Amino acid sequence: VVFAVDRAGLVGEDGETHHGVFDVGFLSQAPNMTVLCPANTKELEDMMRWAVCEHNGPVAIRYPRGGNGVYMEPAWSADRSVITHKVGKQCAIVTYGKLVNHAIAASEILNKAGIDAGVIRLARIHPLPKEALLSAIAGYKRVLVVEETCDGSGIYTKVFWNLCKADPDCEFDHIDIGNRFATHGSTDHLYRHYGLDAESIANYLLEVLKVEN
Repeated sequence: VVFAVDRAGLVGEDGETHHGVFDVGFLSQAPNMTVLCPANTKELEDMMRWAVCEHNGPVAIRYPRGGNGVYMEPAWSADRSVITHKVGKQCAIVTYGKLVNHAIAASEILNKAGIDAGVIRLARIHPLPKEALLSAIAGYKRVLVVEETCDGSGIYTKVFWNLCKADPDCEFDHIDIGNRFATHGSTDHLYRHYGLDAESIANYLLEVLKVEN
């Protein structure tokens, strides 16, 4: 079976009842489930074709309302679930789905401020591609997971657990919408409101690194 999960993440003017901010948590609990998160429509096509024609087992494909963002280059394949969009030296932003557009933009803001930030995207969030993810974030001293989910409904606890075992000295941060129901508003407004837009992500890391220094 293939679940096509429309309206993943924050959906803007569709209203409070339509935000897809809980499904990562409950889909990941289903036995043998694979959960995929395309970053653009071409990846959505590729994932759907793979799920229907090649994979033997339940698959959920989460895709957002509103089509593509700035990032249009398909990078997913069945054996490539962790994509490094930018290699950095100081910190890494880990995310998935269309939110990668904000992560890339945030890294550019940080670069102008003298902070070398990497961007890593998970095209498959369950089962978590542990070895590939740990390889991608190896060497970073700070990792920030950014996701459009309610607190406790995302992937950050699994990422944090595996990261702690692999590198206890690595500092870990997380941004989501918190322990609340997402409110109504345009998508751009909601990203700013919950600190998920590029400027907010960059400012969060700048403040954290400033305090550390």
